[in-house]
Amino acid sequence: MTHAYERAVMNRSWTIAVALCLASPALADTINYNNPTFDRWNYPFNGTVGTRDVATLFSSGFVPGMFDDRDAQFLNTFVTAGDVATGLGASNYRITSARFTVTLDSRFADVLVYDNTYDAFSTARHPAQGGNTQDTDAGRPLELYGTGFRNGLNPFSYNDSQAFAFDDITLEGVRNAYAADVDANGQVRDVSNNVRDGFEANPFAIGQVAGMNPGDLIGADTTFTFDIDTSHAGIQAYLAAGLDFGAISLSLTSLHPATQPGGGGDEITFPGFYTNESFFPNAQAATLEFTYEIVPSPAAFTVLLGGGVLGMRRRRA
Repeated sequence: MTHAYERAVMNRSWTIAVALCLASPALADTINYNNPTFDRWNYPFNGTVGTRDVATLFSSGFVPGMFDDRDAQFLNTFVTAGDVATGLGASNYRITSARFTVTLDSRFADVLVYDNTYDAFSTARHPAQGGNTQDTDAGRPLELYGTGFRNGLNPFSYNDSQAFAFDDITLEGVRNAYAADVDANGQVRDVSNNVRDGFEANPFAIGQVAGMNPGDLIGADTTFTFDIDTSHAGIQAYLAAGLDFGAISLSLTSLHPATQPGGGGDEITFPGFYTNESFFPNAQAATLEFTYEIVPSPAAFTVLLGGGVLGMRRRRA
């Protein structure tokens, strides 16, 4: 009787412990970065690489065989190693929310209008490409993506000084780091030429401005907020892999047309944003805030449950 009672208590204690482990929520933590570790105007002819004080966004237009559609991109990498434990396996991280912001450089104030919705790729197509459609709302949105890397590079090695490309920089699809959307498993796809290639890109988020209406002029020091869709399985996997590796890299793009051959003042047709190196008193570099949990992986539960079942079987024997 006594032995049977002791076995029952032990078995029940183990069951309760497992139940508590399964039921207890993981502890959440919020991380805030007031500026990125690396930021750079990701553009073929950027001679200052990671030291430029402004990052502009624009498309190349229709230039067959040359330059990406999303020609000028803005890359921001936040090194999370040291703030978040690395190497636990991507499945052990769960990101419950993530917010990215950028602020408009005052030199680009009141020349562009606000668009807070995605524009189909066909609205950016040149008539010579075929399949072009009219954009029914004013302006172009700001689109946030993850970042993919070529030639063995990663968020650490593609830093403030790495070469834009190891090939002819005027070619399409050669940039070492590129704006990327993700599939359901977090695998990246280069969206730099989605207009040419004829597919809809899937941004992580579209820039929003509190209190601003679509069509309004965008004023100086306007901050755009990007609430990343962490409910998307692929985006969740991408962010979790970033925490596991130790860095989250995000790329901002738009399809605003570029003024040719450049210029300023009333000729500006695209936005520019403050970087780490901006010198204006009110300059604010890109920011990132996210809340995450470290959770036991399914494999860990399997081992735990398996061990418990074996233990019970041994006790019954």
